[in-house]
Amino acid sequence: MDSNEINFLEAIADSYGIDKNSVIFKYIERKTRASERGSKARRSLGNLYALYVLAQDYINENFEGSSFTELMQRMKAMPFGAKLQNHPLDNRLNDEVKRQYKVSDNMLPVQPANLGDGRKARKISVDLLSEHNMNPSSCASFIVDAIDSYITIIDSNQTAYLNQIEAANTDLEIAELIAEAFAYNSDARLFEIISFGLLYLHFAKTTVSFSIDGKNFSQQLTLYRTGRTNANDGGIDFVLKPLGNFFQVTETLDFKKYFLDFEKINRFPMSFVIKTNLTQKEVRDKIKKDAVQLYSVEQVEVYMNLFEEIYTLNELRNILDQIKESHDSISQLKEIVVQCFKLEYGLLD
Repeated sequence: MDSNEINFLEAIADSYGIDKNSVIFKYIERKTRASERGSKARRSLGNLYALYVLAQDYINENFEGSSFTELMQRMKAMPFGAKLQNHPLDNRLNDEVKRQYKVSDNMLPVQPANLGDGRKARKISVDLLSEHNMNPSSCASFIVDAIDSYITIIDSNQTAYLNQIEAANTDLEIAELIAEAFAYNSDARLFEIISFGLLYLHFAKTTVSFSIDGKNFSQQLTLYRTGRTNANDGGIDFVLKPLGNFFQVTETLDFKKYFLDFEKINRFPMSFVIKTNLTQKEVRDKIKKDAVQLYSVEQVEVYMNLFEEIYTLNELRNILDQIKESHDSISQLKEIVVQCFKLEYGLLD
């Protein structure tokens, strides 16, 4: 990525006279950090798109706002927006801004509107657009221009990776591109997709036998993705059939995150794929050591017993090394990654 892309937001802000200390600038700056291909930030577009359509209304002098249904339709029509849900317009955008910047209710981006016909409607906060004596129309234009530029950049970046892996012809080229997901600053979505492809092929080598009501069955282990990254899936990223094991992909070692996820699924045991170079034992030891600083040993043991398998970068690299030994396997891995990548970014919608 060149310096022009990295500094795109500041250049746009300068052109519209936007105060760099304003809430709107700081919020958009934070949300667009994933424009850099090597960013660890997740590309969460729902809140940005909610801002976008509300700002559009202001630019078009629709100061009374638009119906909830119309705003959602416009959000879904935007790039990668087909699967967006209604949470940003309901409360998620406002909750995030209030939590991060401690602003009063009149500064929250999404304001209720009354169209006079009983329909649920929303409009943008004029106080937010006017902070520090900014011109509200210019601020609304800044929002739209900044988000348009952001989408163009991430579209270019993701297409670049997809083009690279689709064009890879040799086993070595494919393996090297797959290994990019292991880098510290690689994209979170890419890491989840690569993890899925590797574990899918890893488990597919195993067949399990079981009996139901006296009838014997034999079935190959099959891993399934539950949905897109950041989807409303209860924190479950993969499911392994027929065993019914749950998997979650993460980059954090914060014990609170793991314990909360166990609570979300009523303390059902779960396996984790963790982007770390620590060993499985080191991961367990760290989580336990940190947790006993806050909880009793007995409470911690309850949660620690819910951890099933832990896969770190060490295990994923070993699986990739095994897959590289077979041309058919590495080709299959490439196909899985390409298809998951297209699904993740709405290229199959």
